[in-house]
Amino acid sequence: MSPIGEGFGRIVQVAYLVEDIDLAMEHWLRHAGLGPWTCFRNIELDTQFDGLGFTMRIHEALAYMGDLQIQLVQSLDPPGTVTPYQSYVESKRWGVHHMAFFADDIEETIARAKAQGFERTCAMRDKGGYRYYYCQSTAMPDVWIEFLESYPDLHTIFEEGIAAAADWDGQDPIRNFEYADL
Repeated sequence: MSPIGEGFGRIVQVAYLVEDIDLAMEHWLRHAGLGPWTCFRNIELDTQFDGLGFTMRIHEALAYMGDLQIQLVQSLDPPGTVTPYQSYVESKRWGVHHMAFFADDIEETIARAKAQGFERTCAMRDKGGYRYYYCQSTAMPDVWIEFLESYPDLHTIFEEGIAAAADWDGQDPIRNFEYADL
């Protein structure tokens, strides 16, 4: 078995689970000077997790530190809903949730992750049909990784976000969008 996380390429995102997305963005702005933030509200993802199919609901905010995307996630699902966030939310364990990698061949990447011991997966699909997978290992249960299915618009989102952060003058620090309107 390969060491956990080997061979997936460069980490492109570090994600933090937060209790309140607005307070978290303000905290990062005030204490780290990180911005601008692009916040997508009321995201709905078709999800398969632990044998259940459901719509997972989140708010997501994105900013960039160099070429690393910082993602803030607020779970909107009711308490007790089985999601990859559930145990964190119930224990009020806010902070780092996962790190993410691009995946050119998502099926091959998931198979490789499973061979490394990431036997628990959460498959998510956005309204555009693009797929994202969380993977968890029993050897390191607090370490989730995510694979972002590569597609041209995703790389454009990263490139534009990196450029916006590099040129940011401190104005317009939080940009909100309703997911349903996109």
